[in-house]
Amino acid sequence: MSTSINDIRTYDPTAAAAKSSNSATSTQDMAQNFLKMLTVQLQNQDPLNPMDNAQMTSQLAQLNMVDGVNKLNTTMGSLMAQMQAANFMNLSGSVGKTALAAGSDVYFTGQPVSMAAKLNDAVASLKATITDSNGQIIDTLDLGPASTGVTDFFWDGSDSQGNQVASGAYKLQLSAKDLQGNDLTPSAYVGAQVASVGVEGTDLKAGLTDGRKVLATDILKWVLV
Repeated sequence: MSTSINDIRTYDPTAAAAKSSNSATSTQDMAQNFLKMLTVQLQNQDPLNPMDNAQMTSQLAQLNMVDGVNKLNTTMGSLMAQMQAANFMNLSGSVGKTALAAGSDVYFTGQPVSMAAKLNDAVASLKATITDSNGQIIDTLDLGPASTGVTDFFWDGSDSQGNQVASGAYKLQLSAKDLQGNDLTPSAYVGAQVASVGVEGTDLKAGLTDGRKVLATDILKWVLV
């Protein structure tokens, strides 16, 4: 059965739109049309002046490569969506648990607040100062020497006299001196319960009871208070 140039499908703008997998503009259909054109041209070429089909064959290979890349992108997109859904389900189980994340704002509700200092080097002394909304010092915790890494501690909500403070907003300030006596400012982390879990764009975030929204990847650790 001979092949004619008239057998090649052409785009009909009046036809109903088909699914992308069946569209004549898809990479697969373009490759099929290309093969038909190549076959017809080879059958009708001048024997005394044969056409150079190397370029057409190269273009066909490029079409197949594009088709492979498109399929790979589709597969990767599906895989990423499945991973995000799995991460969302995993993080949803953290609602009600205490997450320790970067920050210095403290919201005291009558329960001990978990805190931490992250140190790049060992220090000779480490102090945590709790201040109120006016900047007045409420209490200072002397944590002593600390090694490299994360030093965990709690504030029970009492002032320097041992009296319980009122519920509300406070602030954590960290200070340290290294082994040579130089002043350092460690990174501060404050714990709060996870109240909600949501997706913002491509980011998976946890909403904390102190008003913060933190990326799941920015949670340093989970704390049992």
